[in-house]
Amino acid sequence: MQEIVTPETLAPLTPLWWKAAGSSIALIAGIVLLGSRLEKKGRENLALALGVLLLAPEPLIQLWLASRGLWNINESLPLHLCDLTAIFSWMALIWRNQKIYECLFYWGIPGALVSLATPEFTLTTGVVNPDGTLGSETLIFLNYYIGHGGILAAACYLTFIVGMRPGPGSWWKISLIGQPLLLAIGLFNWTFGTNYIFLCEPPHVANPLIIGEWPWYVIGMIAMVIAVSFLLYLPFRPRPRKEDPPLHRNG
Repeated sequence: MQEIVTPETLAPLTPLWWKAAGSSIALIAGIVLLGSRLEKKGRENLALALGVLLLAPEPLIQLWLASRGLWNINESLPLHLCDLTAIFSWMALIWRNQKIYECLFYWGIPGALVSLATPEFTLTTGVVNPDGTLGSETLIFLNYYIGHGGILAAACYLTFIVGMRPGPGSWWKISLIGQPLLLAIGLFNWTFGTNYIFLCEPPHVANPLIIGEWPWYVIGMIAMVIAVSFLLYLPFRPRPRKEDPPLHRNG
């Protein structure tokens, strides 16, 4: 009989939360710093290695869940927002596709930050003990932080080391691309009774992107992501060119 998994959360600002968040930030900073000190070839190799590191855990976790009898259609598929952007992260690192990079940039950065701030573990129980200490399922705990930290690492590395940038008007273009994706996942949820991207029910953990009851929190979540996308775009928006002053002739 398939085990029913009750999501576990890690309360913010607890000792384990600080250790996990601090380690993630240090690792991200270390990767970016290392990349900044490498020559072009070394930067390319580091990007490829990071892409492979982010790609490898997903099939391994799927096999691990199946071997433990924990695989289920409700939570095991990579259809949550951070699961999708984790896929975008290794694809962007390996292939440098502009649209995939922009999806990672606009969806991955806010999604990963929220997930690291308000962790929720849904794949199995025993990840976090009731007293807030690390449980027996260390693999799932590490996978959670490697995945979400890797999203931020990939976005920062591609932006500040590789030199990729969001294109002109990309914030609203990527926002438009996201709507059919949400519709497709919503239809999947409706067909199979799942709750990917929390389109049917809010998560168990408090999430700053989710306010109110269904369907209003879904509308608010979409509006919040679009607003954050615009804010992320502002530092990279094209600057208007200054016109040359008119020439003044004497006489």
